[in-house]
Amino acid sequence: MRIAYAGAEGAFAHQACLAFAAGFEPVAVESFAAVVAAVTRGEAACGMLPLHNSRAGAVDETAALLRRRDVRLVARSALPVRMHLLGLPGASVAGLRLIRSHPMALSQCARALSGLGLPTEEAANTAAAARALDDPAVGVLASEAAAAAYGLAILRRDMQDDPDNSTIFGIIEHKTGGEE
Repeated sequence: MRIAYAGAEGAFAHQACLAFAAGFEPVAVESFAAVVAAVTRGEAACGMLPLHNSRAGAVDETAALLRRRDVRLVARSALPVRMHLLGLPGASVAGLRLIRSHPMALSQCARALSGLGLPTEEAANTAAAARALDDPAVGVLASEAAAAAYGLAILRRDMQDDPDNSTIFGIIEHKTGGEE
Protein backbone atom coordinates (compact mmCIF):
# COMPACT_ATOMS: atom_id res chain seq x y z
CA MET A 1 0.00 0.00 0.00
CA ARG A 2 1.06 3.57 -0.67
CA ILE A 3 1.29 6.60 1.62
CA ALA A 4 1.43 10.06 0.04
CA TYR A 5 3.56 12.85 1.47
CA ALA A 6 4.46 16.36 0.30
CA GLY A 7 8.03 16.88 -0.74
CA ALA A 8 10.83 14.68 -1.98
CA GLU A 9 13.12 11.99 -0.62
CA GLY A 10 14.77 13.36 2.50
CA ALA A 11 11.83 15.58 3.47
CA PHE A 12 10.78 15.37 7.09
CA ALA A 13 7.41 14.02 5.93
CA HIS A 14 9.28 11.27 4.05
CA GLN A 15 11.17 10.44 7.25
CA ALA A 16 7.85 10.35 9.13
CA CYS A 17 6.51 7.86 6.56
CA LEU A 18 9.53 5.62 7.08
CA ALA A 19 9.29 5.88 10.87
CA PHE A 20 5.53 5.65 11.43
CA ALA A 21 4.20 3.80 8.37
CA ALA A 22 6.96 1.26 7.76
CA GLY A 23 4.75 -1.17 5.82
CA PHE A 24 3.74 1.47 3.27
CA GLU A 25 5.46 2.65 0.10
CA PRO A 26 6.10 6.42 0.39
CA VAL A 27 4.92 8.37 -2.67
CA ALA A 28 6.03 11.99 -3.10
CA VAL A 29 3.52 14.61 -4.26
CA GLU A 30 3.90 18.36 -4.68
CA SER A 31 1.80 19.81 -1.85
CA PHE A 32 -0.31 19.14 1.22
CA ALA A 33 -3.43 19.53 -0.95
CA ALA A 34 -2.01 16.93 -3.34
CA VAL A 35 -1.63 14.51 -0.39
CA VAL A 36 -5.34 14.88 0.37
CA ALA A 37 -6.22 14.54 -3.32
CA ALA A 38 -4.16 11.34 -3.68
CA VAL A 39 -5.95 9.85 -0.67
CA THR A 40 -9.46 10.84 -1.75
CA ARG A 41 -8.89 9.59 -5.32
CA GLY A 42 -7.58 6.26 -4.04
CA GLU A 43 -4.07 6.77 -5.45
CA ALA A 44 -2.71 6.25 -1.93
CA ALA A 45 -4.20 4.33 0.98
CA CYS A 46 -3.29 7.14 3.35
CA GLY A 47 -1.34 10.36 3.60
CA MET A 48 1.23 11.90 5.95
CA LEU A 49 0.78 15.57 6.89
CA PRO A 50 2.57 17.83 9.39
CA LEU A 51 0.18 19.06 12.08
CA HIS A 52 2.22 21.08 14.57
CA ASN A 53 5.83 22.06 15.15
CA SER A 54 7.11 22.59 18.69
CA ARG A 55 8.76 25.87 17.67
CA ALA A 56 6.72 27.26 14.75
CA GLY A 57 3.27 26.14 15.90
CA ALA A 58 0.33 24.77 13.97
CA VAL A 59 0.59 24.12 10.25
CA ASP A 60 -2.38 26.23 9.13
CA GLU A 61 -2.64 24.73 5.65
CA THR A 62 -2.95 21.24 7.11
CA ALA A 63 -5.56 22.39 9.62
CA ALA A 64 -7.67 23.80 6.79
CA LEU A 65 -7.36 20.58 4.79
CA LEU A 66 -8.38 18.46 7.79
CA ARG A 67 -11.67 20.36 8.04
CA ARG A 68 -12.77 18.62 4.85
CA ARG A 69 -15.47 16.03 5.36
CA ASP A 70 -13.89 13.41 3.08
CA VAL A 71 -10.72 12.70 5.12
CA ARG A 72 -10.07 11.79 8.72
CA LEU A 73 -7.03 11.82 10.96
CA VAL A 74 -6.32 8.27 12.13
CA ALA A 75 -2.94 8.54 13.87
CA ARG A 76 -0.36 11.07 14.98
CA SER A 77 3.21 10.89 16.19
CA ALA A 78 6.09 13.28 16.91
CA LEU A 79 9.27 13.25 14.83
CA PRO A 80 12.43 14.97 16.11
CA VAL A 81 13.43 17.65 13.60
CA ARG A 82 17.10 18.50 13.25
CA MET A 83 17.83 21.19 10.68
CA HIS A 84 21.25 21.33 9.10
CA LEU A 85 22.78 23.93 6.82
CA LEU A 86 23.64 22.10 3.60
CA GLY A 87 25.72 23.16 0.64
CA LEU A 88 27.41 21.78 -2.41
CA PRO A 89 30.58 19.76 -1.74
CA GLY A 90 33.45 22.20 -1.30
CA ALA A 91 31.18 25.08 -0.27
CA SER A 92 31.74 26.90 3.03
CA VAL A 93 29.54 28.93 5.35
CA ALA A 94 31.80 31.94 4.70
CA GLY A 95 31.12 31.66 0.96
CA LEU A 96 27.33 31.63 1.26
CA ARG A 97 25.29 34.60 0.07
CA LEU A 98 21.75 33.18 0.51
CA ILE A 99 19.92 30.53 2.52
CA ARG A 100 16.87 28.80 1.04
CA SER A 101 14.29 26.53 2.69
CA HIS A 102 10.63 26.03 3.52
CA PRO A 103 9.11 28.92 5.54
CA MET A 104 8.54 26.67 8.58
CA ALA A 105 12.19 25.59 8.50
CA LEU A 106 13.34 29.20 8.25
CA SER A 107 11.21 30.13 11.26
CA GLN A 108 12.51 27.15 13.27
CA CYS A 109 16.07 28.39 12.70
CA ALA A 110 15.47 32.15 13.06
CA ARG A 111 18.09 32.79 15.77
CA ALA A 112 20.81 30.79 14.03
CA LEU A 113 20.02 32.47 10.72
CA SER A 114 20.11 35.92 12.32
CA GLY A 115 23.61 35.14 13.54
CA LEU A 116 24.72 34.42 9.98
CA GLY A 117 23.32 37.71 8.68
CA LEU A 118 22.40 36.27 5.28
CA PRO A 119 19.21 36.85 3.30
CA THR A 120 16.76 33.98 3.08
CA GLU A 121 14.50 32.74 0.32
CA GLU A 122 11.45 30.50 0.67
CA ALA A 123 11.20 27.15 -1.10
CA ALA A 124 8.29 24.73 -1.51
CA ASN A 125 9.88 22.28 0.94
CA THR A 126 13.21 21.46 2.53
CA ALA A 127 14.07 18.41 0.42
CA ALA A 128 13.08 20.09 -2.85
CA ALA A 129 15.44 22.96 -1.98
CA ALA A 130 18.21 20.43 -1.33
CA ARG A 131 17.50 18.52 -4.55
CA ALA A 132 17.59 21.72 -6.65
CA LEU A 133 20.75 23.17 -5.09
CA ASP A 134 23.25 24.03 -7.84
CA ASP A 135 24.99 27.18 -6.59
CA PRO A 136 27.93 27.07 -4.14
CA ALA A 137 26.89 30.49 -2.78
CA VAL A 138 23.49 29.15 -1.69
CA GLY A 139 22.85 27.04 1.39
CA VAL A 140 19.70 25.16 2.26
CA LEU A 141 18.16 24.14 5.57
CA ALA A 142 17.18 20.49 5.42
CA SER A 143 17.70 17.10 7.00
CA GLU A 144 20.76 14.88 7.10
CA ALA A 145 18.73 12.44 4.98
CA ALA A 146 18.35 15.14 2.30
CA ALA A 147 22.11 15.74 2.36
CA ALA A 148 22.71 12.03 1.80
CA ALA A 149 20.03 11.72 -0.89
CA TYR A 150 21.38 14.60 -2.98
CA GLY A 151 25.12 14.38 -2.32
CA LEU A 152 25.34 17.60 -0.31
CA ALA A 153 27.76 18.58 2.43
CA ILE A 154 26.60 19.46 5.94
CA LEU A 155 28.14 22.89 6.51
CA ARG A 156 26.68 23.39 9.99
CA ARG A 157 24.70 20.94 12.11
CA ASP A 158 21.69 21.62 14.32
CA MET A 159 20.61 25.03 13.10
CA GLN A 160 17.22 24.71 14.83
CA ASP A 161 16.71 27.19 17.66
CA ASP A 162 15.17 24.56 19.93
CA PRO A 163 17.35 21.49 20.56
CA ASP A 164 14.14 19.55 21.25
CA ASN A 165 12.50 20.69 18.00
CA SER A 166 9.88 18.22 16.79
CA THR A 167 6.92 18.05 14.46
CA ILE A 168 3.76 16.09 15.07
CA PHE A 169 2.76 14.31 11.88
CA GLY A 170 -0.67 12.86 11.23
CA ILE A 171 -1.81 10.01 9.03
CA ILE A 172 -5.04 10.64 7.14
CA GLU A 173 -7.40 8.24 5.42
CA HIS A 174 -10.34 8.70 3.09
CA LYS A 175 -13.73 8.59 4.78
CA THR A 176 -16.17 6.27 3.10
CA GLY A 177 -19.96 6.51 2.89
CA GLY A 178 -21.53 7.15 6.27
CA GLU A 179 -18.37 7.58 8.35
CA GLU A 180 -18.20 10.63 10.61
